[in-house]
Parts: sequence; C-alpha cells; structure tokens
Amino acid sequence: MKDLHVSVEARTVQLVLTNGSKLTGEMYLQLHGLHQSGTQRVGEVLNGENNFLPIRTSEGLKLVNLAQIVTVSVSAEIEFDPILSLGEEYQVTVTTSTGDILETRIYVNLPSGRNRAKDFLDQKKRFLLFIEGENVVYIARRKILLVED
Repeated sequence: MKDLHVSVEARTVQLVLTNGSKLTGEMYLQLHGLHQSGTQRVGEVLNGENNFLPIRTSEGLKLVNLAQIVTVSVSAEIEFDPILSLGEEYQVTVTTSTGDILETRIYVNLPSGRNRAKDFLDQKKRFLLFIEGENVVYIARRKILLVED
C-alpha cells in the first residue's frame, strides 16, 4: 500500500495561553479551505471541531488544548481576506483574561443588518477575528474580559 501524501502549507503563528505563556511555531493548513477559495485559514482550524491544535515548535510537535488558548496571531498579509473589510469598521480596545490590552479593528457585516460591535462579539464562534497592526489576531471569545468601542 502506498503512503498517502496530504499537501499542506505551514503558517507561522504566535499563541498566548491562559497561563500567560507564549508559544511560537508553525501550524499546517490544507491547501483548500472550507469554501474552496484557496488555502485553509487559521480561523477555520480554530473554529473547527477539533479540541487540540498541533504546533511545530523548535522543540518539536506540541498539541495545544484550544480551550487554553487566549489569542493566536498571524500575519494579516497572508491571513486577512479583503472581502471582510466590506463591513462596518470599529476601532476597539480588547482586554483579555491574561491582562493583555490590544488596540484592534473589527469589521462587522452580519445578516439582518446586524452591524454593531456587540453583534460581532455575540457570534457563536470559539475565536473571533480582530486586526492589530499588521496581524490578524484570533481572540478566544470566552477569554475576552472587556471591549471598549
């Protein structure tokens, strides 16, 4: 039987965990995302069905419990889909459970005219997409203490 080879793309990410520690490494994404519009996005993996995230670090492979991740940062140049910027833009300050304060932007364009920052935060996703400088930062919804609009 021949070995199967699955084509993947490595994406460098930085994680902040609930204990405040940081972990930098590569996660591997499928070459076709959920909507077949190119490479799978980090957010698709974070909001998927799995509970552990494999990260290749300089020390080797680590399986990180998604429930213990506060933020995941990745280059916006690669990760951000420009179609998301069609929504209403808000500048928001986010305080996470680790005490980190992030100056971010969000774009809100939800069904039924729901375009408020609160509507964005009330989505039933595990991780929400924020823009911080040149990075996309996925923040665990349950690890957000405060958002100032």
